[in-house]
Amino acid sequence: MKLNNCLKNSKCKIVVLLIITAFLLPSFGLIINVAAEEQTYQNITIDTANYMIKHENKFPNLVILDVRDTTEYNLGHLYDSILIPLNDLEARIGELEDYKTSEIIIYCKSGYRSQQGSEILGEYGFTKVYNMIGGILAWIDADYPIWTISHHITVDEITDEKFELQIEPFLLHYKGCSSCTENQECPIESESISITSEVLEQGENYTKTITYYDFNGTVYEFIHTRTILWSYDKFTSNYNKSAYFISTEIASENFYLHYYQLEHVIYHRNYNLTIYTYLEPLNSETYNSSFTSIIYTPTNRKVINSMEFVQFNMSVILSQQYDILAKVTEEMAKIYKNSDDQDIMELYYGYTNMGEGIKSLSELVKEQLGEYNFQILESYATLMDMLVPNGGGGGDPPPPPPPPPVGCFYGDPYWDCVLCQVICAVSSVLICAALIWWVPPAGAYCVYLLALYFSTGSTYITCKIFGCCP
Repeated sequence: MKLNNCLKNSKCKIVVLLIITAFLLPSFGLIINVAAEEQTYQNITIDTANYMIKHENKFPNLVILDVRDTTEYNLGHLYDSILIPLNDLEARIGELEDYKTSEIIIYCKSGYRSQQGSEILGEYGFTKVYNMIGGILAWIDADYPIWTISHHITVDEITDEKFELQIEPFLLHYKGCSSCTENQECPIESESISITSEVLEQGENYTKTITYYDFNGTVYEFIHTRTILWSYDKFTSNYNKSAYFISTEIASENFYLHYYQLEHVIYHRNYNLTIYTYLEPLNSETYNSSFTSIIYTPTNRKVINSMEFVQFNMSVILSQQYDILAKVTEEMAKIYKNSDDQDIMELYYGYTNMGEGIKSLSELVKEQLGEYNFQILESYATLMDMLVPNGGGGGDPPPPPPPPPVGCFYGDPYWDCVLCQVICAVSSVLICAALIWWVPPAGAYCVYLLALYFSTGSTYITCKIFGCCP
């Protein structure tokens, strides 16, 4: 009787319905718990996040929080975002204390770490947390702008005389590793390399040295033979230009390597430009592969370094490779000129000057190196606008021309050009680190060259650059 009276009451009906459902669904208790737990953050789309960022008048205290690792952040991030890696978030939560009631957009690579970060902020009492679904990958896919000074550029053939450039943020090609993703320390093996060398023979355009590498107690012995096949010098009141085409042979009891090296150095009143191309011959009329390092260093102090990695998906002749790289610098100059960041906009001048220097080298190859202007089957390059250590005067006259190169990248002590340490210590590390991830064969070869110069282990250097093990 009481039950019948209860069923006539609407509130009682709801209670009875819940009791019956509890018996029918074993997971009912779990559902109740989930429903009862209040979510402390909101998921938003990239479009909503973009709207919030653009309408700063509606969200004056908006915080954009990046919870990826440092390497990912340096390769590209949302404008005005701050970096606190996920594993550091709880320890550094006090840095966000003033924004407990402000809107916070939190993002990562694809959305997993940002969700975890959103939950952490909610636990610490932050009331307006927004998890950006899809992360920076979705943001880039929607063609929204990011802060980046590193790009991956592919050169694709359309016809015999036309090509297409595909320019993407370097971040999209960053492979990373599990320890990086989890922001953990990576064990680094202790490596000891001791290098000593002795000149066996030396002429005006010829040098033969023997070099000993003591690697963790094992001594390796190599004979280096370098011959300058062609040289060029030009001096004006504004700049000094020099170029060399060098044949190098490295041999040991069980090892032989032969390659060519084209070096072009410009000392200008306002900048220095170095172009190094390593060419591995396939036969007497074809190069199997090439790797070109282009480093621009302005004499005025600046705060931004940039690096572009270029991959050719087509075979080219040597001079054509430089023509295409000059076109790459033109496109990068346009991109940086249109940036929302004033510091990045300054890179426009660097890439413009870089392009002019590359064009001059292309003309030199066509006019004076025809006998070596062969087809290259595989080509890679890096273009860097680097910071000048200790600043510069900006109006000083060009320095005197450097002596003919005899092996900066091989640790020979008697090449004392002005940029030797910058080129060897900075560009070599960056180049090798990039190649290890994207072109393993070229990376292995690059690390070999790097090991010949540095007295510390190349594996250690690479780990320090990327924050994880190769």
